[in-house]
Amino acid sequence: MTDLSLNRLDGRAADERRDELADVYEEAYAEKLDGAFRSRAAFLDRLAAYVQRPGFELVSATQDHELVGYIFGFGIASSGTWWGGFRGEVPQGVREQTKQGQVFAISELMVRPPWRRQGIARLLHNSLLEGRRESLATILVDPANTPARTAYYSWGWMKLGEIQPFENSPVFESLAKKL
Repeated sequence: MTDLSLNRLDGRAADERRDELADVYEEAYAEKLDGAFRSRAAFLDRLAAYVQRPGFELVSATQDHELVGYIFGFGIASSGTWWGGFRGEVPQGVREQTKQGQVFAISELMVRPPWRRQGIARLLHNSLLEGRRESLATILVDPANTPARTAYYSWGWMKLGEIQPFENSPVFESLAKKL
């Protein structure tokens, strides 16, 4: 991680770098791109919506001015719409924290393949969550993504249940972590 620098971007600044972010997305998910949910166009559509959300923040990692990875998230609406597609009942405590505006959702965490397994994902993760005003964070993980699942559980995340947030998306594990 020599000469690695972290930068924080708000929604406007992230939107200005959307093509660069999409390039990393395509590289990070190259073997999983499906032309539907996991596609450049779908990612850009989701990103356009996410950067508008209150509390949006992106932390990027660069090395020698090259973007090697990033993470972003936002506060979820107190209406609880984030939990649409949740299978079963959202735990009562999570519903209450959502109503109080106390839940932060991490939407994406990715590191380009040449920089993986160097602790960059954890550095990005910790940087984004450090000092958050919310009391709970949530993240979705593909159950087939063993490296990500293993990392999240080792970083203190716990499974809430399963969720399919979009009609064309996979069913993800919904995880939570107290902040």
